Amino acid sequence: MDLKEKARELGRELKKTPEYEELEKANESIKNDPNASQLVEKINEVQDQISFAQQSGVEPSNEQMDQFNDLKAKMQDNLTIQSFLKAQDQFNQLMQDVNSAISEGITEGMEEEGGG
Repeated sequence: MDLKEKARELGRELKKTPEYEELEKANESIKNDPNASQLVEKINEVQDQISFAQQSGVEPSNEQMDQFNDLKAKMQDNLTIQSFLKAQDQFNQLMQDVNSAISEGITEGMEEEGGG
């Protein structure tokens, strides 16, 4: 089995994990919640404006920062979004664990070859 096929297999296995399934459910919940989806869309828009300003060497306006902070507070009060963020954190932790395991495999392989 070649390396790319093993990677695809890993992807298929990750898709079966409870962490991935929860993330998918939470993502669907946001899509089905007009308030949550609108908040996510709006905060992404404001974040893009702030990032663009910063990349252009311009400080974001007080209005942009106030709008961002207001939207962020609203997101913290939205249970649908909070469920999504929790699921995202759990999936990200799983991916970190997988990356650590891959790194361990690389390190072990180097040690066995006398390179480490």
